[in-house]
Amino acid sequence: MSSDARRFDAPSDGPPSDGPPPDEPLGVRDDAARDSAAGDAAAGDVAVGDHGRQSQENATLAVFRARRWRPTIAAILVLGIAGLVLVAVSAVLWISLGAAQKNTASLITQTAEFTVDSLIDTFDRHLGVVEQRMVFLAEMAAQGEVSPEDREGLTEVLLGTLAGAPQMTGVAFFSAEGWSLRVGRGPEGIIRLFDPVEPNADTIELLDEMRGRREPSWGGVIWVESLDQAQVGVTAPAYHQGEYIGAFAAVVSIHVLSNYVAEFQQTFGLRAFVLYGRDHVLAHPMLLSGERRVSAEKPTLSLAEIGDPDLAKIWDSGSEEIDILEGEDTSLLGHLILDEDDAIIFIYRSVEGYGPEPFYMGVYGRDSEIEQDELERLLLAGWVGLGILVVALLLAVVLARGIARPIGDLSTAARAISSFDFRRVPSAKGSLIRELNSASSAFNSMLNGLRWFETYVPRALVLRLIQLGEDGVRSEERQVTVIFTDIVGFTAASQNMSALQLAEFLNHHFGLLAGEIEKTGGTVDKYIGDSVMAFWGAPDEQPDHAQRACAAAKAINAALAKDNRERAAKGLPPVRLRIGIHSGPAVVGNIGAPGRVNYTLIGDTVNLANRLEAFGKQVDAEEEPALILLSDATRALLGEEAAVEELGQHEMRGRIGSVGVFRLL
Repeated sequence: MSSDARRFDAPSDGPPSDGPPPDEPLGVRDDAARDSAAGDAAAGDVAVGDHGRQSQENATLAVFRARRWRPTIAAILVLGIAGLVLVAVSAVLWISLGAAQKNTASLITQTAEFTVDSLIDTFDRHLGVVEQRMVFLAEMAAQGEVSPEDREGLTEVLLGTLAGAPQMTGVAFFSAEGWSLRVGRGPEGIIRLFDPVEPNADTIELLDEMRGRREPSWGGVIWVESLDQAQVGVTAPAYHQGEYIGAFAAVVSIHVLSNYVAEFQQTFGLRAFVLYGRDHVLAHPMLLSGERRVSAEKPTLSLAEIGDPDLAKIWDSGSEEIDILEGEDTSLLGHLILDEDDAIIFIYRSVEGYGPEPFYMGVYGRDSEIEQDELERLLLAGWVGLGILVVALLLAVVLARGIARPIGDLSTAARAISSFDFRRVPSAKGSLIRELNSASSAFNSMLNGLRWFETYVPRALVLRLIQLGEDGVRSEERQVTVIFTDIVGFTAASQNMSALQLAEFLNHHFGLLAGEIEKTGGTVDKYIGDSVMAFWGAPDEQPDHAQRACAAAKAINAALAKDNRERAAKGLPPVRLRIGIHSGPAVVGNIGAPGRVNYTLIGDTVNLANRLEAFGKQVDAEEEPALILLSDATRALLGEEAAVEELGQHEMRGRIGSVGVFRLL
């Protein structure tokens, strides 16, 4: 736009840049007309090209159709779904008749579920009481009924808690100040421990972990030296008047838990187990004998160390799932391990919440120990049902994917079109189904045209106008803020560029500016040579349009600074801008002839923004890449806190009277 023969970074004292006559509104200048004509010509070329390509695609499609027949959706649905229904119904009837004669699967499932739930309920009941006691102690501390200051009273409370829960082997209070008070059941009876010194590393870690928490936490299996036993521990944080004072902790020995498992086995006549994680035994009758001892170095024994060869094989490779246990009405897990001529059956659940590792609780036994006929009928029904289910699923998947894939592609692409970012919209893929293949071809032809449309129409503006409806394009007067930019010394610099270099430079430059303008909700109205015109306050109501415009100008300045550093690294001169900003009334809406209109704005506000940009030639050059000049009208909208430099009153070309000019800092 500028005609001065300077480098990008040189100040301008030459004649004003070429522009419209003083009385001609900038919104309808010849540059816009040339842009419109060029856009129409390009669109015409694209239409001719698209028509030729479409004819070629149609001819190719006709030849392909003549060579290959594609079934219709109706044929696939009738033949496919009818066949699936026939197979599925026949199979269900056959299985139902067999199950009606020997209805054992449901009985076995219910029995297994009841026994496993009974084992889990036993643990939940006993461990739940321990957790509730710790929560109760924490509540007493919060209400001041027990206090760390009264250590004798606190000791009595701990002893009472221990006495009221036989399953509990120890209970303690760990003070946030560094001491602890512990009572427990030892080999010689009740043990009382008071530790006035700094706690050990494990205690410090426990106190730090509970700080800030409000709920109790199970810590898994630990070794308690004073009790000389492996324990499962739970800790509850204690607060008083909002201050963290320590934590109450209780432990239950794995010996006690193993007693529960032994009692369960005697009641139900089934062998039971409780695993800590997958590889260690938490509770088992074998732990009650003196031969299986745990220690501080090994608080739990592995499956191989427990001395039960059947349980040790629970995770062996080659297991077979008991599929009947995976129905909708049960959450049991189960599998069997083949062992020579026999099989070991495991039925269990995974229980979370008692530490970092899950508890696996369940029952197990050899096939020879269970009613053989019932199990065989259960497995037979399970395998047959599983086989039919797999076949039905495979057929359903093949059918569903054949129909759903092209429909899904079209749906995804159609949704993407609503964003008006046509370059990112994927092309629809062809299909074996005739109707879907035709729809994909038509969609791709439409998409090619829309991609060219996107090149000439601002996507963000069109989206917003669609949302606003007809009211959004009606011409009306609005209070707006307009920005004009111009590259300093562009005319001289462009003479040393090839056409391709010039286009690449301008595309990159306009991309930087447009990105910052759109981030602040502005609209790029047009590109005029090396200049950009943009506005705020339309089509959306933006009461802060002046602030948005100035924010965009400062962001442009920062983006140019970064870009100039990259140019300097390549040995290229820096780019400098003049930016003029003015706020005032303007006519906004669809302007133009029928069939070729622009959503733009016209009026003196537009002209004055352009004159301010041109006036920048009379202002001394600064270190910043962009010289940003504001009118007094824009300055008044920014408020007193805006960082500006007053440049005085100046007359603008083509205007009567003077205008207050400010530099945005």
